[in-house]
Amino acid sequence: MQINRVILQTSMLKELIAFYSTEMELPVDTTNENETIIKIGRTELVFKQASTADPFYHLAINIPANKIEEAKAWLSGRAELMWMDEYKSDIADFASWHAKSVYFFDPAGNIMELIARFDLGNKTDEPFSSDQFLSVSEVGLVLEKDEFDTAVSNLMKGYRLSYFDKQPPFHHFRAVGDDEGLFIVVPENRNWFPTAIPSGIFPIEVQFQNDGKEYILKA
Repeated sequence: MQINRVILQTSMLKELIAFYSTEMELPVDTTNENETIIKIGRTELVFKQASTADPFYHLAINIPANKIEEAKAWLSGRAELMWMDEYKSDIADFASWHAKSVYFFDPAGNIMELIARFDLGNKTDEPFSSDQFLSVSEVGLVLEKDEFDTAVSNLMKGYRLSYFDKQPPFHHFRAVGDDEGLFIVVPENRNWFPTAIPSGIFPIEVQFQNDGKEYILKA
């Protein structure tokens, strides 16, 4: 699965433009005063001005498999890395996923993650920079708690998706897709790892490819 475009809402558009263009050193299109388009490797991340309360989301970005330590060092002067007691580190070691991650907040409170997936075979000898942000590889989807199982089933059937083969489905956590693209599906009010912040349902649109077909998911 390849995530081509993610459309989110924000009440802090100006702050996000400054952060992603200056701190993250990513290409940012500001020609429309009510939205911005951020180029993250193969993915376009679009933030639109929100008309409601402060929305926030979870996204992960793939980086080369051998660059997690360099990514941590690069990020440390640009954003505050999240410490994880579980790992006694600011690098999460997801052994069963064959991956390591670092987490940080952007100015709008979005929970962002850089993840190195060892099975993708994309090592590089180039010094780390935002040019090595390869694509958005995870999008958090939050569903109504009372309809969670049914909604996940409908999601998988409707878009011909399967559970991630490295993550068995849990009662309140489902990973759907593959190393290139995943939906991290949780019920409303489940805390987003590695924070104690309950998830919320906010408008989201994801354009992605799966099995050679183009799909648009709106929630």
